[in-house]
Amino acid sequence: MFGFSRRRMKLGRVKKVQLSDSAQGIRSPIRPPKRNSNPDGECAAPANSHSDERDCHCSSAVPETSSGTSGNSDSWMVLSIAGEKPAPRFNHAAAVIGNKMIVVGGESGSGLLDDVQVLNFDRFTWTPASSKLYLSPNSLPLKIPACRGHSLVSWGKKVLLVGGKTDSGSDRVSVWTFDTETQCWSLMDAKGDIPVARSGHTVVRGTSALILFGGEDAKRRKLNDLHMFDLKSLTWLPLHYKGAGPSPRVNHVAALYDDKTLLIFGGSSKSKTLNDLYSLDFDSMIWTRIKIRGYHPSPRAGCCGVLFGTKWYIAGGGSRKKRHAETLIFDILKVEWSVAITSHPSSVTANKVSYDEFLAHEISDFSMTYNCNEHLLWS
Repeated sequence: MFGFSRRRMKLGRVKKVQLSDSAQGIRSPIRPPKRNSNPDGECAAPANSHSDERDCHCSSAVPETSSGTSGNSDSWMVLSIAGEKPAPRFNHAAAVIGNKMIVVGGESGSGLLDDVQVLNFDRFTWTPASSKLYLSPNSLPLKIPACRGHSLVSWGKKVLLVGGKTDSGSDRVSVWTFDTETQCWSLMDAKGDIPVARSGHTVVRGTSALILFGGEDAKRRKLNDLHMFDLKSLTWLPLHYKGAGPSPRVNHVAALYDDKTLLIFGGSSKSKTLNDLYSLDFDSMIWTRIKIRGYHPSPRAGCCGVLFGTKWYIAGGGSRKKRHAETLIFDILKVEWSVAITSHPSSVTANKVSYDEFLAHEISDFSMTYNCNEHLLWS
C-alpha cells in the first residue's frame, strides 16, 4: 500500500508541506509503486491523462453474466450463523481483521447503535465485543458515541472508525481505533487541517495514510473534498488536484487500486442518484472521468464494493425508484462493466436496507455481505 515519499515530504512535518503546481502537474505526497505494463494494449482506467474524460471501446453493448465455470462457482449462498445475531441495522460499517469481521454501530428502528459485533470466519459464530469504552487522551474511560454513516478500515490488529453522524454532533471528523485483541476503544489525538464532520463518506487506507472523500455535513450539504490522514504523525492534510473531479456526493463507493489510483463510483447528489465513475491518479493528482461505451450500471447509491485483484465487485444499493440485487464487476484493465450474477429471490433479495457491507476475506478466497442480520457468501 502507498506511503509517504521521503523525497516529497517528511513525516511529522506535514504542516510545512504544500502541494503546488509544477510543469509536471501537482505532486502527490504518495510514493508511487511499480507500474504494471499491459502488453495487450487494452485501455486502462488508472493511466495518467490530462483530459477530464476518456472514451473507451472495450466493453460490449450487452452486459456479461458470469457462467461460473472457471473452477470456483460464482454465486451467493445464505450462511447459517451460530451465536446471537446482531440487531437488524443499516448505515453501519464493517471491516475484516484476520479471520474476523468487525461490525460497528449503525441505526435501527429505535435509534443509533454503539455496539461492536464480531463474526468469526472459522466457526461462523457471532459474539458481541465485551467493551464499549474508549480511553480519552487523559486516560479517562468514556463511552463510544453511537454513530451511523461512518467508515471502518483495518489497520494491523485494529480497526479505524472515521467520521459518521452522532447524537453529540461534533463539528470535525474524529478518528477512533478499536483494538481487536483487547477490545478497547481509543480516540486519536488528530491535528492539522481536520475535515468538517460528515457521514456517508468513503475512506480507503494505504500503508500509513487514510484517504477520505466526499459525504455530507451536518446541514446535509453534499461534499467532494479530498483529505489525507497520516497515521504516523496523526495529521490531516487537504489534497489538491487538477481536472474536473466528481461532483459533491454521499453514499458512493470507493476503492484504491495498485496503491496509486482512487476509484469513485455512484452515490447521491443534491438532486439525483449517480452512476458516473472517476479515477484519481496520485502520481499526477489528476481526476479523470471514465466514460465507457456499452453496458453501464444504472444509477445507485448506498452500494458496497470490494477490490479483488483487478476486478471491483459492487453489490446492492439503489435509487429512489429502484433497488438493485445484482452483483456488478468493473474490470480495471479492460475498463468494462459486467454483471456477475442475476440474483434469484430465494438466494439474494434487493433488501430495503441499502447499506450492505461487502468484504473480502482473502485467506479463504470468498467475499461476504452483511445487511440487517442476514448473511450472504459469494464464492
